[in-house]
Amino acid sequence: MQIANCPIQRSPVGRGLWDRPRPAVVLLLAAILAAVTGCDDPQPIRIGFVGGLSGRSADIGEVSRNAVQIAVQDVNSAGGIDGRPIELLVRDDEGEPQVAADAVRALHDAGVTAIIGPNTSVVAAGMLPAIDELEVVTISPTASSLAFVDLDDFLLRISWTTQDNARIYARHYADLRLTRIAAAIDMDNRVFSESWLQEFSSAFADLGGKVVATDLFDAHAARGYSDTARRLLDSDPEAILLIANSVDTAQLAQQVRKLDGEVLLIAAEWAASERLLYLGGKAIDGLELVQSYNRNDTSPGYLRFRDSYRAQFQQEPGYSGVAAHDAATVLFRALQGNASLQGPALKAALLDLPPVAGLQQPVKFNRFGDAQRRAFFVQVRDGRFVAE
Repeated sequence: MQIANCPIQRSPVGRGLWDRPRPAVVLLLAAILAAVTGCDDPQPIRIGFVGGLSGRSADIGEVSRNAVQIAVQDVNSAGGIDGRPIELLVRDDEGEPQVAADAVRALHDAGVTAIIGPNTSVVAAGMLPAIDELEVVTISPTASSLAFVDLDDFLLRISWTTQDNARIYARHYADLRLTRIAAAIDMDNRVFSESWLQEFSSAFADLGGKVVATDLFDAHAARGYSDTARRLLDSDPEAILLIANSVDTAQLAQQVRKLDGEVLLIAAEWAASERLLYLGGKAIDGLELVQSYNRNDTSPGYLRFRDSYRAQFQQEPGYSGVAAHDAATVLFRALQGNASLQGPALKAALLDLPPVAGLQQPVKFNRFGDAQRRAFFVQVRDGRFVAE
């Protein structure tokens, strides 16, 4: 006999159910009731999220997590994947590679199908050995260092590379006839910042420009941002390029503006979060940078996502939110029809997908799991990002 497709366990021979002491009977009946009511519930598909939810890059980590939560809510409200709900397990990498690697192992032990994250290249580099050892498919919304390009690994990336992005910047400013640019680069995320600067310098030189000075700054060092600002301005640049997160970009801009109110300020795409606007104030007015999405897009899918994000979190989703939502979308598409996929089989399914419609642009991985994004130049005007 079965109840709700669950077999009832028979009592041991020689002792019936009602021969047991009354408390034991009550407990046994409670256990049977729990099994009957719960045995048909579909097992959730566990998805991990690893991102910086504390520290200097917490803004992009928090936005990414929020966007993935919205994607999960939407799938679950529609019945889940093959009738199974998504369960999101969130871990804070604290901006530390070793913490992130430990998070990968903990999520693997918890039975996750895949991981979305991280956001920074330095953390991704720290996670990669554990990702590959455990064969946990991991999709980073924003990690872009060339160190991850053309690798047959389990780290897939939504974002463009530092090479792609830096060359876009170089062409843009060469077209504006700039020839002398100085650059500040972040020591804490050197996997990204040094790769970015190298690609920019090479492309800019090919177009007749020159990086006339660089300064590798440490946000935790005693010498401070003002020293970096002076060193760069001493090279008499036409523009100063800041390859840093939103917090450091805002503080560097403030120090530059104390010494020079005219030099053009440029920031790498890493800084393009809403927190930059909040922290930068008047110092970043006129600052230029690239974003990987169009904040003025009017397509229905993006507007629904943006409105949902605003309603739940009282802020704009930003570039990392759009990319993280796209990462979740492509993952859920690969699982549709075969929710049990994991490891190499899930990776193969993701690589074999045709272009998947993201919020604003399609996502298609090449054979190494690398994707591309479009570029949108914006300028900060009166505390807002305005398309150029």
